[in-house]
Amino acid sequence: MLLSMTGQGQGRRQFGPTEISAEVRAVNNRHLKVQIRTSEELSGIDPQIEGLVRQSLRRGSLQLSVQLNGGNLDNQYMLRESVISGYLKQCQTLAEKMGVKSEVSISHLLALPGVVADRRAWTTEQTLPDELITSVLETIADALACLNRMRRVEGDSMGSELSRQLDCLVDLANKIESRAPAVIEEYRQRLSVKLSKAMAEIGADVQEVDVVREVLLMADRADIREELVRLRSHVAQFASLLQAEESQGRKLDFLIQEMFRESNTIGSKAGDSEIAQRVVDVKTIIEQMRELVQNVE
Repeated sequence: MLLSMTGQGQGRRQFGPTEISAEVRAVNNRHLKVQIRTSEELSGIDPQIEGLVRQSLRRGSLQLSVQLNGGNLDNQYMLRESVISGYLKQCQTLAEKMGVKSEVSISHLLALPGVVADRRAWTTEQTLPDELITSVLETIADALACLNRMRRVEGDSMGSELSRQLDCLVDLANKIESRAPAVIEEYRQRLSVKLSKAMAEIGADVQEVDVVREVLLMADRADIREELVRLRSHVAQFASLLQAEESQGRKLDFLIQEMFRESNTIGSKAGDSEIAQRVVDVKTIIEQMRELVQNVE
């Protein structure tokens, strides 16, 4: 299964009257690079957010934006209802014990310490409500899940195209292999003709053993069987990685380099125009594969 390194995802949840929104965008990168932009009050949980991101991605350059909108969080300050309620209950209890009438008003309660929360002071995990942290992380998880669905769809598309290109490489390798014996025979014929003409000019006969010796030397220099075996091995490994459970972009990229190296060697050793043209076709396909693999996680 392949995963693309590019995509985007969004997540939204409600925390009381407050909307939590998360948006993530990813592009290709050799390593994992994470950039997080959050509302000021969420800056204290950036390590948790980055940890969540790193569980979902291994490579790519990712930008994540998390914002809180609406409700009391739109203001710089918010009332802590639980603290106010606690003060009120204590006042009522104390009034009952002392047998006096409780005349506590909201204005009295608002003047007490700790009843107004300054959201600008929300810079550590400890000062954020646990429920809010949970909702934020769940919203980010939704956005990452959306991103990964998009990455899988694009990865499936790339996998299908890469499989098609592998079939083309195998076909070209077969054609190169079938052409190789003819190259040796054509060289033998050309050599025989040239030697015959040269020896005729000096009145000598061509010895077949000399022709055979030269042909064998040329055949050894132009032997591309080993390169074809390695090329086919790389193709088989590549095809196997396309079916692996985890996306293997780095290994695919390495195999691309190896296939390109083998094709270069085949082209330089064969010394034949038809094989040279096939090698050009092979390199073209490998280059197209490289462009796709650059975007595989």
